[in-house]
Amino acid sequence: MTMSRMSKSGTSMILGSLCLASVLGGGGCTKAAPSNEEAPALAPPDEANTRAKGEQGFLANDGKQEAQAGKYDVRGGDMTRAPGDAPAAAEKAKAGGGAAAPPPAPTQALIPPAANDAPTIDPNGRFATTYRPGGGHLAAFESAVARGIIPPGERELVSDVGARYVTGFEVPKGKALGIQAGLERGKLPPSGSPFHLRLTLKSSSDKPAERPHLSVHLVLDVSGSMQGESIKQAREAASALVDKLAPSDDFSLVTFSTDAEVKIPDGPVGARREAIKKVIAEIKEGGGTNISSGLELGYAQAETKSIPEDAVKVVLLLSDGRANSGIKSASGISKLALDAFQKGIQTSTFGLGADYDGALMSAIAEDGAGGYYYLRDAAQIAPALGTELDKRLDPAATAVEVRVRLKKGFDLLKVYGSRRLSEAEAQRVRAQEVAADEQAAKRDNIKQDRKEDNEGGMRFFIPAFAAGDSHALLFQLRAGAGVGKGQLALVELKYKDRISKKNVTEEFPVDIEWADSDAASGATIDGSVARTIQGFAAGETLARAAQNVAGGDKQYAISLLTERETILREAAKTLEEPLFLKDADRLARMREHAAQSTGMGDPLLFAMLLETASRSHLR
Repeated sequence: MTMSRMSKSGTSMILGSLCLASVLGGGGCTKAAPSNEEAPALAPPDEANTRAKGEQGFLANDGKQEAQAGKYDVRGGDMTRAPGDAPAAAEKAKAGGGAAAPPPAPTQALIPPAANDAPTIDPNGRFATTYRPGGGHLAAFESAVARGIIPPGERELVSDVGARYVTGFEVPKGKALGIQAGLERGKLPPSGSPFHLRLTLKSSSDKPAERPHLSVHLVLDVSGSMQGESIKQAREAASALVDKLAPSDDFSLVTFSTDAEVKIPDGPVGARREAIKKVIAEIKEGGGTNISSGLELGYAQAETKSIPEDAVKVVLLLSDGRANSGIKSASGISKLALDAFQKGIQTSTFGLGADYDGALMSAIAEDGAGGYYYLRDAAQIAPALGTELDKRLDPAATAVEVRVRLKKGFDLLKVYGSRRLSEAEAQRVRAQEVAADEQAAKRDNIKQDRKEDNEGGMRFFIPAFAAGDSHALLFQLRAGAGVGKGQLALVELKYKDRISKKNVTEEFPVDIEWADSDAASGATIDGSVARTIQGFAAGETLARAAQNVAGGDKQYAISLLTERETILREAAKTLEEPLFLKDADRLARMREHAAQSTGMGDPLLFAMLLETASRSHLR
């Protein structure tokens, strides 16, 4: 496919959708968004690795430093080399099958600070989680593919690769969720060192005996910006949605442009199905985009008194997402979604076509505890709705919280792909937890147990965990000198089991041991955890490279990719993981793009490519 030409302003339109923030504030943007608490922009390249204590960014160090001339310690996710050895790294990358490396940045810029000097993070508070259903992390990229800006063949560079580095395990019989801890080393060096802890969550593929009663409220954008293919796709999406619902499910339809209107009031689908689809087929576009008014009417329909108390209420927003009437700020509109969730109403967003505002749609879905989807064409609608109705709206567990309490003597250096939430963000998450607690009591008759907010430890909250799914949390920690055995942390998993209809709380210790020598410690490396570290570290490298490209320093970004490519090729041999070679080849292709000034080498498109690939690794 030939790369179509595009102006900077046209590319900026796509990059406006690139705030691929993780659920509950866990992500960032390669293009600066207006500064507010709900959507914090990434720090400038020279500040991204030096955030204040308690604000977790992408720290430059990814693992243990063992300085050896020309040698690489790939087990901890990083490499170290002697000054002046950067050209050797480039030659090694070239010999390994990748593209020839460009002249690297100064060596000292490539060597991360020693992990023993890395700043610590307060291990008490709420942290962002990267778990999220839907394809939000690919939305902006797919939008660019749909418009012909990016060739379809580039999808391979952003494919979902991170999950393959996480080991599987069996969920205990009769439980909705299982959790497993893994340490990078079975025994630490006697003098202590940085190390990694991995926590893996996995859900049962079993589902509740009956699908819940669904109360679905469609809020459809019919503004002038939806003209042409977008309004056509919106009508097809709405009609397909109605076909998915059971006769007993509730449905309403609200349309909005400059103002909002209830086209179909709430009620069971039943005999109304064809009449509903007829109304949808006759919808015309025109006017402004007043998303806030549309959502307000949709939420009012979801509060209709005739809806059963145990129904799963969800508002589905289908829009190009560019608010120019009513409330215009992302924070103001997403606040409506948070307020609705506290009343038991979830909000999921579906970005249509190629021009929607991804940052806004992402924020609404985050505060509404819903899914975020990009619908490139009608063929994608059925799979997206299938995910929404079958997996996300009928999860294995809800109100999931993982809490990690570190013992004295251990420091927190990093939570990969995450950060410590601000006070305002933490309050929003707390509101979601209380709402999820109340909803579980109504829908599944599971007793409320979250009225009191027990503080302490690192806390990760997930409103709902899909059946047959998995997720990993990766921590970089630091231990001092020690002998014998000790306890590293207490891990607590709390959730509402929708299969057994009860509250579940599990707590278990994570023990640790110090070896008698460095050599004895090195012999206890866990290959599975080491592979996970490599996958996550590659994701953070891609994110840092995206930051630098967005900041105008493409050359430094190329150096980061060169460095990570070399690490992955070494890791493929050291850890006996051939898939690392495939990832290294992907980075080589990215460097080839970076050497160009047009096409995929355009800074805005290249930043998008890097950011999307990063999110795929960190999922």
